[in-house]
Amino acid sequence: MSLISATTRAALEEILETALRPAPSNWQSIRFGTEVIGHIQPDYLGTIEAYIANSETPALVRFGDYLQLEKLSPYLLSQELQELAEFLKKEGLAPGWRNESFAWFDHLGHERFRMERAAFRSLGLHSRACHINGYTENQEIWLGLRSPTKATDPNMLDNLAAGGVSADETLLQCVIRELWEESSVPKELARLVEPVGHIHVSRVVEPKGLHDESLYTYDLELPLDFIPQNNDGEVADFIKVPFSQAANLILEGALTPDAAAVTAEFLLRKA
Repeated sequence: MSLISATTRAALEEILETALRPAPSNWQSIRFGTEVIGHIQPDYLGTIEAYIANSETPALVRFGDYLQLEKLSPYLLSQELQELAEFLKKEGLAPGWRNESFAWFDHLGHERFRMERAAFRSLGLHSRACHINGYTENQEIWLGLRSPTKATDPNMLDNLAAGGVSADETLLQCVIRELWEESSVPKELARLVEPVGHIHVSRVVEPKGLHDESLYTYDLELPLDFIPQNNDGEVADFIKVPFSQAANLILEGALTPDAAAVTAEFLLRKA
């Protein structure tokens, strides 16, 4: 018997169906070869043009109505893009600077470049993240309350653990790291995660960037006596709620958009 109503189920399905939204039509596209890999909002174009004019070997060049990413070696292209990221930071257009790199992969799975993660949203580049649904045999799910000091989505509910995949780690390494940092799940338990899927999300985020990300989703059944505790200051508290209440929290807008999509998919499978 389902733990959520047909109406609630339909609403959760709609959240998943609308998670992937195109960039606004007036945003400038970035191409790598013939593939569109990013988008820049119009207000940023003057800064991008200034970067191109002042750089001896710019990573981006203009071709008509789009910007072209130069086809350099991954090492050289990464160097040039990091210079662009630093330029955007100086101009206040790379908020949430982390001194951490994300990697960008082509359709064959090859890493083509890496750069500061904060600039990925500024340029609308595709990134990767891992989200873990922590649940119990009693049909309850743990949710974390994001710290009020978080640069994005402060004071909103999130999954048990979630985070971006840095350039030098695998998906599983990211999962194990995030589970320990955010909720003190020991490595022995974290290794029991079950990979369950992938959700592609895309939406405009303030201040005027494009969040385009693959969310790699995992389930982890937790012991009934496990109490998550945060280690990195990014989570203010945790709550454990029945599956039905988690669905209501999603529909009330209490979860971050990414966590809402991940938790909705989980509930559609489990509830």
